[in-house]
Amino acid sequence: MKLRIFISFILQVQFSIISSDHHKEAEQEQLHHQEYQQEQLHHQKHDPHLKHSYLEEKSSHRPATCQSCRNLVNSFLLGMERTAKGHYGGGDTAWEEERGKIYRHSELRLIEIQEKLCHDITSEQDLCHEIAVDNEELLEEWWMNYKNAGADLYSWLCVTKLAVCCPPDHYGSKCLPCLGFPDNVCSGHGKCKGAGTRKGNGNCTCHTGYTGKVCDSCANDYFAAYSDGGKLICSACHKACKDGCTGAGIKHCNACQPGWEKDDELGCLDENECLSIDSQACKVDEFCVNTEGSHQCIACDKSCNGCYGDGPDMCEQCAENYVLRDKICIDGSTVGGSVHMSMTRYLTYLGLCVATCIIFQKNMAVAGVVGVAVAAYISVSEYILSTTPGI
Repeated sequence: MKLRIFISFILQVQFSIISSDHHKEAEQEQLHHQEYQQEQLHHQKHDPHLKHSYLEEKSSHRPATCQSCRNLVNSFLLGMERTAKGHYGGGDTAWEEERGKIYRHSELRLIEIQEKLCHDITSEQDLCHEIAVDNEELLEEWWMNYKNAGADLYSWLCVTKLAVCCPPDHYGSKCLPCLGFPDNVCSGHGKCKGAGTRKGNGNCTCHTGYTGKVCDSCANDYFAAYSDGGKLICSACHKACKDGCTGAGIKHCNACQPGWEKDDELGCLDENECLSIDSQACKVDEFCVNTEGSHQCIACDKSCNGCYGDGPDMCEQCAENYVLRDKICIDGSTVGGSVHMSMTRYLTYLGLCVATCIIFQKNMAVAGVVGVAVAAYISVSEYILSTTPGI
């Protein structure tokens, strides 16, 4: 029993030594990587030959814009999320937590963020890289001195240091507040021109249906559907209304649009242009269909010479080479064929009747059955022919 306890103790000690060595090796490897990155950065900035190339490269870059600075900041913040958990995993929770605290604020993590900076930007990626190079020292300054103090990177870098952006709802070179700032910019119904940038004049661009210097009134052809304590909701007038309206529907129009008639009680009513006597609404080979506030002209059927609806049965007259049969204009070339078919049909009926008479002389019973069948055939055939259009 004692031997087992001793062996177990020896194994635990060996495992602890191996785990400690593993942690130390990982820590040394990270420290070497950090020292290498810092050394490369130092040489680039301070070596006389490399420094000249470094500064020359920076001087050729385009100036930052507010949007490009936003892109840089967003990419940097995504990098912080990507590296938030560090690279530790050895089973020793206490060691991981301690090393994690060091890594979280280390320059090693900053270097890892900068290595993939702007890779996630889809537009103006080259400009983002240029700005990142130009302002590498500012990013390091924020990381080392202001991040832990809770300073917002966008406000610190883009608004304060680079001065290419303004705080939200501010505009222009002096970052003046937009109209209605802070709680009611453009009355909540528009956008401040240049908001958040060093450009623009701060005027309100109103949403559809609103007007005024601060978008606090309804535009033409809109009415105040709701107004209470500074809150305004504008809705569109009915399409029949001209020169605006005082409420919803056709009853509240100030005047009526063309295609609508004013009624003192009902308001603007649709005018049926197809019934107009003063002017011909459509051409001779078209018929008129009334629509709300207007009308539509549709071509007549090819069999018609003038019509009042769609189809060969709605013709005023039949077109050339067409004839009227049963109130339908049909192709005249088929009339002769129809006569021939009728003659053939009648001769068939006659033949059946003659055959029935011949059978009648031989056998009255069989002739009676055949006669009934022939009569039924003729009746059904004529019924189908009379009820099927175009036959």
